Amino acid sequence: MKILVVEDNERVTRFLQKGLAEAGHTTDHADNGRDGLFLAASEHYDVIIMDRMLPGSIDGLSIVSALRQAGKRMDLLSRKVVRGARTIVLQPREFKLLEYLMRHAGQVVTRTMLLENVWDYHFDPQTNVVDVHISKLRQKIDVDSEHPLLRTVRNAGYMLSENG
Repeated sequence: MKILVVEDNERVTRFLQKGLAEAGHTTDHADNGRDGLFLAASEHYDVIIMDRMLPGSIDGLSIVSALRQAGKRMDLLSRKVVRGARTIVLQPREFKLLEYLMRHAGQVVTRTMLLENVWDYHFDPQTNVVDVHISKLRQKIDVDSEHPLLRTVRNAGYMLSENG
């Protein structure tokens, strides 16, 4: 994942970049909001981490820890989900489920992967909890849309479309 860190505190920046690199992510850095916005506009980043208080940041463009994917945006701090011009209200578990699916967009995600990473179950409790939550999530993110994002891959799992 490619991440832009916009932070003026050098110590905080080193800490963030070290942790992100250890997790296998690539990072770029800007020490002020103006440069950060320039980088964000000129390059593609999966996540932007930005201090809203940085001088030079523009309030409407300061997206903190946001996941973006083909017309959908998820702000991990405010827990706000937007698809197109529509804000989607999600319950905490639905939000966590969508976050996991967005981090694995374009990949088939199995029920076991979801149980382990969203519900923290390390065994199959023989429940339909995943199917129920997927159904509720699908109703919320795909309502009134010509192009459904969340699809079932028969005998495999679920996939969030990269192109919505």
